[in-house]
Amino acid sequence: MVPLVGKITVYPLKSFDGIDLEFSDVLASGALRHDRQLALVDQDGKYFNAKNYADIHQFESQFHKDWYSMVITRPAESAMEFFDLRTDQQRLVEWIQQFQPNVSSIEHNPVSGLPDDRQANGPTIISEATLELVASWFEDLTLHDIRQRLRPNIEVSGVPAFWEDRLFDSKVPFHIGTAQFIGTAPCQRCVVPTRCPQTGRVTSGFADTIAENRRKLLPEWSDSDRFDHYYRLATNTRLADNCRGGNISLGDEIVLASN
Repeated sequence: MVPLVGKITVYPLKSFDGIDLEFSDVLASGALRHDRQLALVDQDGKYFNAKNYADIHQFESQFHKDWYSMVITRPAESAMEFFDLRTDQQRLVEWIQQFQPNVSSIEHNPVSGLPDDRQANGPTIISEATLELVASWFEDLTLHDIRQRLRPNIEVSGVPAFWEDRLFDSKVPFHIGTAQFIGTAPCQRCVVPTRCPQTGRVTSGFADTIAENRRKLLPEWSDSDRFDHYYRLATNTRLADNCRGGNISLGDEIVLASN
């Protein structure tokens, strides 16, 4: 069993679709370069994200070649616009305001990104086998559907489901490429993954199904004390104390250090 990086995804504009990469720099903060470095903000200072605005599911987006070349569409209104995220930030705000007037500005943090968990702003990691297993619990959901709902940064191939639980041991750092990380906790999930990313329609019983199966299938290498509830998937990370960044690539082996 050799755990390898099978997929790297960053999400330059928080809560919108991501872009798959062949390699990524790891910043000194622990964040992957460009991951969630921009976020739309409303008049109350809250993020325009799926937690606060279910209407965000009415937007679709994709990237062309580069992290900054973004096309956003609003199919219900037959609206589409291209943005260069490096230079078109104000124009992006104004375009979104046509459909959601509460949006007032955009926040930019290229140093550490704008993740929900500011104490663990390294990449979220999950195995492809976990995603496949979770998809099998739902009759109408595919691997792609689950991937879109959970939005991990790194997928690991060549390992069994829930292998990523091995990583949330603060005493055992692990290497990917030239970077060294610490796993902090199994990732707590919110209401967002319960919804279809395209329509916002809620999948009935989604969270309960995850929690029930997660509890029943918790592998022997998982620390059950780290679960106050079982609606948790993927592992949150931060940089190890002696690491100041690095880079990771597809095919890199994930190597756990010895105690």
